[in-house]
Amino acid sequence: MKKYLKHQPAWVQLVLFISFTLITSVVAQAFVIPLILKAYGLNLQDLRNYSEPSVVPALKALQAVLSIIIFLVPPLLFAHISDARPLHYIGFRKPVPIMFLAIATIVMVAAFPMVAWLGEINQHLHLPKSMKSLESSLRKAETDSNVMLKHLLKMNSVKDLLAMLVTLAVIPAIVEEFFFRGVLQRLLIQIMKRPWTGIILTAVIFSAIHGQFLGFFPRAVLGVVLGALFWNSGSLWPGILAHFLNNALQVIMVYINPGLADQEPDFTASIVTGSILVVLGSIWWMSRISQTSYAEVYDTDDDFPIGRRDEYSG
Repeated sequence: MKKYLKHQPAWVQLVLFISFTLITSVVAQAFVIPLILKAYGLNLQDLRNYSEPSVVPALKALQAVLSIIIFLVPPLLFAHISDARPLHYIGFRKPVPIMFLAIATIVMVAAFPMVAWLGEINQHLHLPKSMKSLESSLRKAETDSNVMLKHLLKMNSVKDLLAMLVTLAVIPAIVEEFFFRGVLQRLLIQIMKRPWTGIILTAVIFSAIHGQFLGFFPRAVLGVVLGALFWNSGSLWPGILAHFLNNALQVIMVYINPGLADQEPDFTASIVTGSILVVLGSIWWMSRISQTSYAEVYDTDDDFPIGRRDEYSG
């Protein structure tokens, strides 16, 4: 009988997964970026010249290709050496019950005012005075990133809208859920031996990797919601749907009102409160209807004590 990676200790699996990620990132930096730049007749310095006609298309191509290479290749490789049914093992299966798809839709649409409010709070948070120079650097980097994003989100037709939905909603929803929930969260839960600890740690890493200081807290909270969807359904599909809806709603809103590209929509306190309550209620609802057998989901020889769901809910 073949000994798959899933039968190794979780920390060994994590080290290998991190190694896969670092290798693919180095390959992308060394080979993929130069190839794309060459295809568009650009160099790295040109990428800040947004008035150059080929810069924005090149940035869109870089966004799509790098996301696929860095966030999809490592989890697919990990899954292939982990189980005889790699995609099924990391969560590419039907959610049970199927109602989780409806919950994903409800929670992500309802979360929009809460996320906007958290984003506004995040804008006014500051690091300690001793880290003022670091904060200044982070804010400058984010300002530069927002300028680039604003140019990417210039959409003059339905065709432009569809292209941006693929680039900023479809691709990230699939590849990031494979990476963060399908592999990283499962490993951190095994290592920490506490589901919610693993979910929160994954959400923090998920937000930090995006490198946006001013959007850290709302993205981390969204990561927790996405983690709860995966943990309770045993499937990546609800998280992929929710992730897509979150990104797609933002792209569509900017298409309708370009002014929203660099500002959060304004919601009343009552709407924000209702949004928070719906999100918390949805997380509670998930735990109540979950039928996932985590012994089947993990199916390892590790000493991680997963049995029936009601035996391990900490």
